[in-house]
Amino acid sequence: MAVADTVANLYDEQLVVESQSPQTLKKAAAEALARVFVRVSGRGDITGNPSLNEVLTRPEPLITQYRYQRSKDENGEDILQLNLSFSPMQVNSELQSAGLPVWSANRPTVLVWLVADTTDGRQFVGTDSQAELYRDLKAAAQRRGLALQMPLFDLADSTNLTVDQLWTMSVADVRLASQRYSAPFVLMGRASQFSTGQWVASWQVLQGEDRVALESDGLDGKELLAAPINALADLQAAKYSVVASGASSSANSLIHVSGIANFAAYADMVTYLEGLAVVQHANTIWLSDNELILELVLNDDMEKVKRFLSLDGRLLEEAYAGMSASAATQSVRGYYRWSGRAL
Repeated sequence: MAVADTVANLYDEQLVVESQSPQTLKKAAAEALARVFVRVSGRGDITGNPSLNEVLTRPEPLITQYRYQRSKDENGEDILQLNLSFSPMQVNSELQSAGLPVWSANRPTVLVWLVADTTDGRQFVGTDSQAELYRDLKAAAQRRGLALQMPLFDLADSTNLTVDQLWTMSVADVRLASQRYSAPFVLMGRASQFSTGQWVASWQVLQGEDRVALESDGLDGKELLAAPINALADLQAAKYSVVASGASSSANSLIHVSGIANFAAYADMVTYLEGLAVVQHANTIWLSDNELILELVLNDDMEKVKRFLSLDGRLLEEAYAGMSASAATQSVRGYYRWSGRAL
């Protein structure tokens, strides 16, 4: 079963500002909104789109709330932080009006195996080692809206994959060590830091049997990680983001769903489906006991729906098991069972 995670705060952004003046707020809101457009669309460069450029000159109507907060940076210096939230409906609408895709918060997990060679020796990058590079990794993933998963680095991991095996970029060993996590994407890499502080790294992005090789360098961890994180985000967005089609009737599909125990389960399922970027509406056209048939009004095709549903196991595809006569007259495209939670 492939693993997905819900990326939080897609429509929120934080920036350090110099003052609380209206001019500063407008400038910061434009920068924050541009970052949100990148995360939600899955497109790394949105600056060439004239429609979005126009919106960025007047970002205030899309703001739902903002607040200032005094805090300290990593060096202990006092800073003024601006926290902004934007309307998901308006952000999505602006992207669709500009002909750009919308990428749901339900995103494939990326398992990261990274070893760093520094003056401290070679170490796996994780919560307890190479803390600064780990923070840069999390920040880069948040910027593009990736759902990162770090290994547990427990006894099983230490048995399955050593630092030396990862340093040799052994794809076979990394695939074996990654099986227990069932992540649909794996990012493996080795990074070296010179005495000058500059970094160089080699990467492999694994998706099933496919793999993509990358190189990157940078004066710091932020520059080093930009290339692999951007490549991963572009790869995922190309597969899972959705460009609105106008929801013509030809884009609609019927699915049969069983396992609906009560109204709460039904409401949860409809909310889940309509929260996917590929589904505009989920309309019930037949209902009996704990099963029903839904008409999905789509922004794309049914194949992309299946990609989304395969991520988290909330709607499990199953073989045709027979239906009542009235239901059997419908042209159903797929049969599913509502599990109620991600697996």
